Amino acid sequence: MRDPLKVVDEIETLVNEQQVGFFILADEEPTINRRKFIQFCEELIKRDLPSRVEWGINTRVTDIMRDKELLPLYRKAGLVHVSLGTEAAAQLKLDQFNKETRVEENKEAIRLLREADIFTEAQFIVGLDNETPETLEETFQMAWDWQPDLANWAMYTPWPFTPLFQEMKDKVEIFDFSKYNFVTPIMAPDAMDRATLLDRVMHNYRRFYSRKALWHYPWRGTGYRRKYLLGCLKAFAKAGFARTFYDLGKANYWGPQSKEGVNFNFDRTRTIAPAQMDDWLSTADIASAKRARKKALDTKELVIPACGGGTEQAKELL
Repeated sequence: MRDPLKVVDEIETLVNEQQVGFFILADEEPTINRRKFIQFCEELIKRDLPSRVEWGINTRVTDIMRDKELLPLYRKAGLVHVSLGTEAAAQLKLDQFNKETRVEENKEAIRLLREADIFTEAQFIVGLDNETPETLEETFQMAWDWQPDLANWAMYTPWPFTPLFQEMKDKVEIFDFSKYNFVTPIMAPDAMDRATLLDRVMHNYRRFYSRKALWHYPWRGTGYRRKYLLGCLKAFAKAGFARTFYDLGKANYWGPQSKEGVNFNFDRTRTIAPAQMDDWLSTADIASAKRARKKALDTKELVIPACGGGTEQAKELL
């Protein structure tokens, strides 16, 4: 994360000069450096910006569990929307994505955010080679049990520079990067074709949001909460009617009855040069090494107090 004071300077400029009332931190895990994130929140409060602008983030379940006592501070700083990388209902998938998360922690993190009056969005990544109708149903059942305010099912996108690609590269057949958009099923699961995968994901969306629209959004929480969530629902509906949601129009998907006519229009002539592939695999190796180093630092953080040291020594690791 950049210097928190400079980031707040830019936000204040946008609020004053462009009347920005909401922003999202475009960082996959802005809370990873707790010290800087706290400084960022405190600076927003110091300048009285939460009364003029609200914001959202993407982060990990582990960070929410770690920072549960700080959630009131985050809310006071204007944080109103957290998108959580729950990724998958099955522990097997969480392990594949190196999430260091137990399934039950997802539900607890959502509960903690709800108590702090922060909207929660659960993100599920689907479409791995071992995806089945049963695992897709499991993600829906988990989403409904956890009760986030919003849920999103994103297609696994096998970017060649990621560590997971190393394990799955033999099963990746599409290198049309114009379709690497998290809504097009790049991978073809062993148990179903891509059209069926898309159809089952849409089935999850239809059930989740129709139930929320009928039983939750209009009736629960404060007027502000209802207005916010009904606004999200309206945006979903508008994108659905315009056929822009999930690129449904481009894929010629109109519902279960049109499944046989779905066409993702992949350019299968696109391939990867061997030299480029070697370079990407090397990048993935570096990423794996960084994760291993972070895990070692996390272990070190636990060892310091156990050896009689105080918490000051570990501050830079947080």
